[in-house]
Amino acid sequence: MTSAFLTDDINSLYFRYLIPSLGGALATSIYSFVDTIAVGQACGPDGAAAIAIINPFFAIMCFIGLLFGIGGSVLMSHCKGEGREHDANRIFSTSFVLVASAGTAAWIASAIFIDDILIFSGADSVLLPYARSYIIPIVVSFPLFVFNTYIAPMIRYDEEPSLVMKAVLTGGIFNIFGDWFFVFPLGMDMFGAGLATAIGALIQTLIYLSHFIRKHSSLKLMKDGRLKENSRRITATGFGASILDVAIAVLTIIINKQTMRYGGRDELAVLGVIMTISFLFQHIYAGIGQAVQPIASTNFGAGLRKRTWKSFSLMFWTSAAFGLASMLISVCFPSAILRLFMDASGNVIAIGPHIVTIYGLSFSLMAMNINIVFFLQAVMKPFPAMIFSASRGIAVSALLLYILPIFFGMDGILWAMVAAEIATAMIAIPYTLMVRKAQLS
Repeated sequence: MTSAFLTDDINSLYFRYLIPSLGGALATSIYSFVDTIAVGQACGPDGAAAIAIINPFFAIMCFIGLLFGIGGSVLMSHCKGEGREHDANRIFSTSFVLVASAGTAAWIASAIFIDDILIFSGADSVLLPYARSYIIPIVVSFPLFVFNTYIAPMIRYDEEPSLVMKAVLTGGIFNIFGDWFFVFPLGMDMFGAGLATAIGALIQTLIYLSHFIRKHSSLKLMKDGRLKENSRRITATGFGASILDVAIAVLTIIINKQTMRYGGRDELAVLGVIMTISFLFQHIYAGIGQAVQPIASTNFGAGLRKRTWKSFSLMFWTSAAFGLASMLISVCFPSAILRLFMDASGNVIAIGPHIVTIYGLSFSLMAMNINIVFFLQAVMKPFPAMIFSASRGIAVSALLLYILPIFFGMDGILWAMVAAEIATAMIAIPYTLMVRKAQLS
């Protein structure tokens, strides 16, 4: 049977996948977003600062899931475009073995070294009890978060984007209700917010599992005779997109430590808010890339280059619009954002708008930079995708985070994020247009 990816109009196909993908991305990131609001209102700035300490933990779970989920689904889409669906299931089986192995190892390590991880992420003696209380139910449900991140691109590959949106929306809605119920009526504070997030993840997992009992599901586990080769290909292909979450973890740790050095807990509380917003926006941006990736991968595998690059144009301009809108929200309403997340008063409301405004400027180019990585993976350019993602997310940003504060103090931390996005866009956009010209000629 011919795939709809190869025959349907690209515009209608793109929006058919974009809307549920954005809905799914929004609901996925709503966990930390709503948790930050709940604990910020219940526990004040220290609670919001503790969420900043915990964000790297979520990023690592997403990294493991995306590494094998994106890597596997891109290669599977190429197989589908070439008419080799049996090989696609071999790749699916190998990716499942990889994510189960890596996820189990990380789960055990996180359970053993909880306090060490939190301290390394920037927790001091005041913030550690808050962070520990929140993270206990998250650690218990670690495999659920990894599985949910992994299986979503696989289900999109199987042409069921609406199920992904249904799963994450249902889990997200429960998380919103659970945050209110556990944190306020039951008075469970940080632990209640973590518990609501864990139960939301369980609900999401159960809905995803329903896909495998549907008649039209094509995902099947089978023995892969090329396990070693396919493992290498999956990892190499998925690394560019998944490093986004490694970057979130690394940069959050560096920002936390630099903020405690050049500022204090109030500054960290504000940065905890804006980084939670950044986490939300980055996953929404990635939702655009994940919507176009199976379309572009399948058409590229089938040799339909014009259809492939038409999907890029749609993705690029959508990213530009979302980036501009995100920046304007942050720059125009910094005080309102702070009051939404916490009982902002005193020093926090005095220093907060300045921090939110400068950091918010980085959103203008962030969406395009992230989605160029997703698209380059789809057209079998995994190495440049990895370089752009790593340089933007870790190498350039980390270097600037250590250098600029020496001269500009706290402002240097903020401008480092803006400068990293500008530097990446100046290289990534021209390179991608060069690839486009070469593949269409």
